Amino acid sequence: MLGLVTWLAALASPAYPIDPNRAMSQYVHERWGTEQGFPRGPVYAIAQSSDGYLWIGTQAGLIRFDGLNFRLVRDAPASLNGSSVLGLRPDREGNLWVRLEGSTLLRYRDGVFDSPTSDLSSMNSLITAMNQTSEGNLLLSFMERGVIVYRQGRFEMVADASALPRSPVLSVAQTPDGSVWLGTRGAGLFRVRQGQISSVAEGLPDPKVNCLLADVNGNLWVGTDNGIVRWNGTRLVAAGIPAFFKHLQVLTLVRDRDANIWVGTDSGGLVRLNGRGVSALKGEGQSQEAVTALFEDREGNLWIGSDSGIERLRDTAFMTYSLPEGLPSDGNKPVFVDSENRLWVPPVEGGLWWVKDGRHGRATNAGLDQDVVYSIAGRNGELWLGRRHGGLTVLRSERGPFHVRSYRQADGLAQDSVYSVYLARDGRVWAGTLSAGVSALNNNRFTNYTTADGLASNTVASILESADGTMWFATPSGLSALSKGHWQGYTAQNGLPSENVNCLMEDSTGVLWVGTASGISFGDRRSFRVPREVPAPLREQVLGLAEDKYRWLWIATSNHVLRVNRDKLLTGRPG
Repeated sequence: MLGLVTWLAALASPAYPIDPNRAMSQYVHERWGTEQGFPRGPVYAIAQSSDGYLWIGTQAGLIRFDGLNFRLVRDAPASLNGSSVLGLRPDREGNLWVRLEGSTLLRYRDGVFDSPTSDLSSMNSLITAMNQTSEGNLLLSFMERGVIVYRQGRFEMVADASALPRSPVLSVAQTPDGSVWLGTRGAGLFRVRQGQISSVAEGLPDPKVNCLLADVNGNLWVGTDNGIVRWNGTRLVAAGIPAFFKHLQVLTLVRDRDANIWVGTDSGGLVRLNGRGVSALKGEGQSQEAVTALFEDREGNLWIGSDSGIERLRDTAFMTYSLPEGLPSDGNKPVFVDSENRLWVPPVEGGLWWVKDGRHGRATNAGLDQDVVYSIAGRNGELWLGRRHGGLTVLRSERGPFHVRSYRQADGLAQDSVYSVYLARDGRVWAGTLSAGVSALNNNRFTNYTTADGLASNTVASILESADGTMWFATPSGLSALSKGHWQGYTAQNGLPSENVNCLMEDSTGVLWVGTASGISFGDRRSFRVPREVPAPLREQVLGLAEDKYRWLWIATSNHVLRVNRDKLLTGRPG
């Protein structure tokens, strides 16, 4: 079997950091609950260890995810079995710290758990918060002992509990200036700087501080039971934070590598805050349950913990446009990008829409809003459309409104139902019809061709002009070629896997690729052949073909989208 097919799932694997310019609905959103193998929630913490595993702290215990399977850890110290895991943090030394409910702290290193109790045995105090320092060391808050940092194998006191408020510390963080910040359950926000402890109350919307996030710019983001504020180096401010967050209970915060601030809330779900504003994750599979944990992994994926399981947001090479992006339907026919970078999309139920720079609109001229568009082609400010009932229509734009003209059977077109459109290099516009052959428009006059002239079928699914000027026509009864006035036909006897031909493409080296109802073949005017040892997906019905700038082929079949090494497909070399 050829090692040449890269599946869509592999392409979409965690390799693309989340693009801050995409709409939330354009990310790939995956969810794992008990039905998908996740042991059970709720989820309190998520982290990644130096060996690449993803670790998830839940009420049921510690869960390890290897990319395929979730496993509840049971072969660890007895203190871990059945205990709720409330916190997970890596440090700069490669340790992963596991905070259990109560006073137990475990360390995972080199595949082994241990309990660094020698320095902590005398504390016997409830651990209430855990984070990293700005240098990557472990920062801990103890109920009865205060704030402690783990540095170079030792625990060192930062602030004694006697100087701290009696209200439990729920969150702890350190800003780049060295200040340690403490968010409490009911006493507000405190700052520890050069051994001095001070309350920061002005501008704080609520005395309960659930989470703190220190960023590389010196800001401290403060999540409370009544929204978010930001310490700008001198004071707490709400400037730049949308009113959307007001009165929302903020439970967790994370900043990704693209400076997006991700906010987990109690009732508003997951929210993204960046320079473009605020947006919330909504849609199928996304309930507005509390988001209790957030984490960005090394590949740039965002992991989301909730009461019922875990979710992942990730980017892929693909940009999705659907209902949330302004399209009227999730089911759409062929798409086309014009010279002004507008995306044109005809929904299956009819009409023609465009999308550009977050805006969208609809073409209503010439009855387009009442007709189905089968095919789109364009160049030099022109858009040519093949329609179910309206014949062949051209939209012309010169930095203003579109000028529209339609050609019908009364104008010489073979049939008003145009299934395929192609613009030839000599300026002719070819229109393949549903059942009356193909028409060539030149200087406002049509020349029509049918089976009587040599066309394999009067139904033309796709049209292509090859580099030598030959016109190729895909039909359900074979492949037809027209060159210098002479017709030639190709069927299974000429090497096609099926005579039902759907699509055509000539690659950058002049090889003609043919997608049929029974797979793919390639060749030239002499003959065609099916690639040797072709993988099973390439024996499915092929519906679309394209070549990228790296000379890989993209092939859409009835069940897959594949990226294929063109050279290996041609030569049939294993590997």
